[in-house]
Amino acid sequence: MPTKETENNPDTSQPAPIIIERKKSDRKERTTRLRPFQETDEHVLDAIHRVTHAADHGISVYMKARDESVDKNGDEAFADMLPNMAKGMQAVIETIAPLPGDIVGIFYPRRIRRSVEDTFRSFGNSTVDDDDDD
Repeated sequence: MPTKETENNPDTSQPAPIIIERKKSDRKERTTRLRPFQETDEHVLDAIHRVTHAADHGISVYMKARDESVDKNGDEAFADMLPNMAKGMQAVIETIAPLPGDIVGIFYPRRIRRSVEDTFRSFGNSTVDDDDDD
């Protein structure tokens, strides 16, 4: 057990331990064989969510337009049914517009896009540039 004399006297105390600090490496992204299926599932769910949201939004717009017609025209609101349905369909179309992108994501996943991009990039690098001929 060290005494006050040995604590203050560096000659009699033990050498200080060497501390090596190690930097933690960045976490590697886990890759699994299920990743393509998970990505496809994500795109399918996005597409389904978009369709259901569009339908809900379109029905809400139609009902609001119908209620305004009833308040304005009373019993003659039935005559405004087609214009009100057109407003609802317009809302559906505006909401569902990005759906083709979701469908492309389902059938053309990221790993296939990368391989196609790499293929085109390799063709682009191997072509001869004829613009330098003077």
